[in-house]
Amino acid sequence: MRYPLVQGHGNFGSIDADPPAAMRYTECRLDPLSEAMFLTDLELNTVDFVPNFDNSQKEPSLLPARVPSLLLNGSSGIAVGMATNIPPHNLGELVDALSVIIQNPEATLQELLECMPGPDFPTGGIILGNQGILEAYKSGRGRIVVRGKTDILTIDEKSKSTAIIIKEIPYQANKATLVEKIAELVEEKVLEGISDIRDESDRTGMRVVIELKRSADPAIVLNNLYRHTALQSSFSCNMVAILDGQPKLMGLKEILQAFLDFRCSVIERRARFKLSQALERKHIVEGIVVGLDNLDVVIQITRETSNHAAATEALVKGFGLSEKQADALLDITLRKLTFLERKKFVDEAKTLSEEISKLNDLLSSKKLIFQLIHQEAADLKNKFSTPRRSLIDDSVNIEVDDIDIIPNEEMLLILSEKGYVKRMNPNTFNLQNRGTIGKSVGKMRMNDTASDFIVCQTHDHVLYFSDKGIVYSARAYKIPESTRTATGTPLVQLLPLSDGERITSIIPVSEFGEDQYLVMLTVNGYIKKVPLNAFSSIRSSGIISIQLVPGDELKWVRRCGNDDLVALASQKGKVIVNSCDKIRPLGRNTRGAGAMKLKEGDKMAAMDIIPSTVDKMPESYSSRVRDRSPPWLLFIAENGIGKRVPLNAFRQSRFNVVGLVGYKLPADCRLAAVFVAGLSLGDDGESDEQVVLVSQSGTVNRIKVKDISIQSRYARGVILMRLEHAGKTQSASLISAAAAEVAED
Repeated sequence: MRYPLVQGHGNFGSIDADPPAAMRYTECRLDPLSEAMFLTDLELNTVDFVPNFDNSQKEPSLLPARVPSLLLNGSSGIAVGMATNIPPHNLGELVDALSVIIQNPEATLQELLECMPGPDFPTGGIILGNQGILEAYKSGRGRIVVRGKTDILTIDEKSKSTAIIIKEIPYQANKATLVEKIAELVEEKVLEGISDIRDESDRTGMRVVIELKRSADPAIVLNNLYRHTALQSSFSCNMVAILDGQPKLMGLKEILQAFLDFRCSVIERRARFKLSQALERKHIVEGIVVGLDNLDVVIQITRETSNHAAATEALVKGFGLSEKQADALLDITLRKLTFLERKKFVDEAKTLSEEISKLNDLLSSKKLIFQLIHQEAADLKNKFSTPRRSLIDDSVNIEVDDIDIIPNEEMLLILSEKGYVKRMNPNTFNLQNRGTIGKSVGKMRMNDTASDFIVCQTHDHVLYFSDKGIVYSARAYKIPESTRTATGTPLVQLLPLSDGERITSIIPVSEFGEDQYLVMLTVNGYIKKVPLNAFSSIRSSGIISIQLVPGDELKWVRRCGNDDLVALASQKGKVIVNSCDKIRPLGRNTRGAGAMKLKEGDKMAAMDIIPSTVDKMPESYSSRVRDRSPPWLLFIAENGIGKRVPLNAFRQSRFNVVGLVGYKLPADCRLAAVFVAGLSLGDDGESDEQVVLVSQSGTVNRIKVKDISIQSRYARGVILMRLEHAGKTQSASLISAAAAEVAED
């Protein structure tokens, strides 16, 4: 109980569910709070008394409580076809909530929550969020999630070993059972990273020590404890109470209002009882004062009468007294006949008159009754209130998500041409010498090949852009982890793709920075730049990333900053290189501007970003290549021919122009892809990247970028892949040094 009503001496059980000692070994007495809250005024006819079970005595039907004990200590029970489960609360906060509803009966639930933010459990703990509290207080039903209080301590500075210290556990949780459960889960390998567990609790407080292995992440172990054990539990509120003899589900305000109605009746009954006593006593005192004023006559009448009844009758006739007044006058002892005693009776009559006047005022004024209720409750608060034990934390997520128990490790995402995706741990690949073929990324489906190799973190948001201009989002760890031999998972199982919709670009995002943008390019040559944080909240069904004209497709999406350069190329070999800063940021639901003036029959072939750190754009340029240093633009044509052209052979030009010649192609040949190469260099200053080419017949060829010759913009290029008769290059992928170790054979 949050406020125990009985003080016990001896063993009354423990939080480990140890049984209490037998009655002969224990003693108990009422707590002062119990007497002050429940028993005060019980003898003043404040409540109805009913016969007990055998009709031998009378007992109160309920107690004249000064605060709603139903909320103070809560209640839990099961009856036929119904149950109740009311959480305990803090005395001070409960009194404050009462005063709010006394001062303003129309007070909103929000106003009540300001002074009583939620339950206050005797075992402490942390209440997560206030949504469950709000629902419980509003409708009577709600789920309150409580988490134990923990600390993470370094127990050995040399070995950097850490431990989780449990200081408080949720309400109604059993500590011994909790410790046993943790040990059991460690044995079953459900909980990993725990080396030892000890219960060091004593009479000063709770302390459960969970020692961790050196390699363990305390935050992940703690989140696993929350997920799998009672260290995080929920309290289901079901606030059913008996109102006017009927069980009823009630919210906070309704319970407080019902208590105030009951308390008003208690005070009215108490006032009436006191008023009747005061009136009766005043009547007696007035008779005594009359007798003392005529003392000689009273004595003479008394001496002349033969018995008590005759004396009473004579006094009633002689002074107009009532029988009760006459009896009281005859019962006076000689010592009360003095002048001072008479003055006391006169003063008492005056005091009684004042008391009667106040009681009449109280009974005639609802406002005075409410003031008295508040005053009596405030007296209890001042005397017995204690600080809140349960903290309320709005910043913590109630549910322990998968992300909380998955380490944020590096991973490799592989997307295939046919729309299959798989996630692999880079540690499954042994480092090999540069230039070797490397291990296969595993089996792909028939006529399928890997098109994108992305290194990211498991906690990253992965943005999937489709050819229809829709963007979907999912955490990287949502992609099932695969072995090298697995074929991967179809994207249609992970994303709600429509018929014929294909994912054309994947962007992993760790943080949605304000100075980062996504540049989008369509096949028909529309380009636009959207702030990255516009995609921070994407619903499960996806959102529009770009408005497309009929027949157009979103093909390329790249991440950039304002200082980076963007390189565009058309299928007929025209190239534009310009700063990302020259693209005006737009909202998601826009079409964008023209990227390049395309001649008839021409379409966009590629887009890539040149980071500002490697930007080498000269003030002026020459068509003849002199400086052959990186970075380069790597051109690959459909006929399997390609070349590298130094970036300094181009100049920055405006968007929506024809562009510079990047590759002079035959009339029947188109450009298949363009990449910015040379961003990853080996020890010799040459590129250690590789390019993977896939023909329409399914042949895969992998070439080192450094083996592709550096030529001018007008040069024909060299053969990269010998194609069959009338065959073409279907796709090309540039693989960085990190991904080269896991590329396909």
